[in-house]
Amino acid sequence: METLAQIKTNLKRLRLSSFYDNLEHRVDEAIHTKMSYHDFLLVLTQDEIDRRKYQKTENAIKKAGLGTYKPIVEFDFEFNPHINRQQIMRCISCDFIRKNENILLVGPTGVGKTCLAKAIAHEACCKGYSVLFYRTMKMLEYIYSGNADNSVQKKMKQFLKPDLLILDDWGLQAFPNHLLSVLNEIISERYEQGSLIVTSNRPLQNWHELFSEPVVSSALLDRLFHNAHRVVIEGNSYRSSKKSL
Repeated sequence: METLAQIKTNLKRLRLSSFYDNLEHRVDEAIHTKMSYHDFLLVLTQDEIDRRKYQKTENAIKKAGLGTYKPIVEFDFEFNPHINRQQIMRCISCDFIRKNENILLVGPTGVGKTCLAKAIAHEACCKGYSVLFYRTMKMLEYIYSGNADNSVQKKMKQFLKPDLLILDDWGLQAFPNHLLSVLNEIISERYEQGSLIVTSNRPLQNWHELFSEPVVSSALLDRLFHNAHRVVIEGNSYRSSKKSL
């Protein structure tokens, strides 16, 4: 027992927590099944790899700022037959991130745009991609506030660095002139360098109305729409149906 205690002390010092937690159970299993030394070591090392992978995913999800979310397996596709399930599952594959492409999720309030965006984000985290979820106007105001202490570029980098940036509630109101340069830089710098998911209640053909500067609008939307997967969802509000029950 002294040897086992010393081994566990060493494992704790080496921060091999899965080794530490599973050691006695795995020893008993190895004795019972007459496991070889190699197989015993393989099982223990796989436990540690699985733990680290799980912890890395959990940290990525927390860092993404998803808040309340559901993985895609829990999404109720039956509620809204207008949702193209095959198209969504292609997005879930996250191949668009590898290609630095965008997804535009558009439709009325409550049809599941944000829920789907978060489900895609969750899958991206599981696949090892870095993700950040933000309300569009909140992001722009946060970056712009850096003008007060010359931290604009530092704050900007937070939104340029992730493999996938999700801008929720795009176009709830027209973009103020003082925020256009911030938005234009985000879109321009991420163009073909990182992926975006944008959710909006506003029809795509009306997005130009959000900008007072036609030149900025044309350049910005051209980059945003290029190689973008357009997911247009119709139907009734899921939230409203729940309130009426």
